[in-house]
Amino acid sequence: MSDPALPARPIAAAIRYLSIIVGCACLLLATICFAIAAQVFIQTGVFAQSYAMVGLIGAVLGLLALMLARVWR
Repeated sequence: MSDPALPARPIAAAIRYLSIIVGCACLLLATICFAIAAQVFIQTGVFAQSYAMVGLIGAVLGLLALMLARVWR
């Protein structure tokens, strides 16, 4: 007899690798947004709040996705 949990194994691995990719992409987006916000602040002296907020949200989502990848088995 086959194990009913066996077909779920590749799906779990796919979800884990997908969450790693998404987490890294979100952290990259956050880095880019913080860099743009810093560049705008250096050039104009005005704090670019929208870029900072997108960077903060991206960082949180990236960390959550990487945390999901770590605990997903």
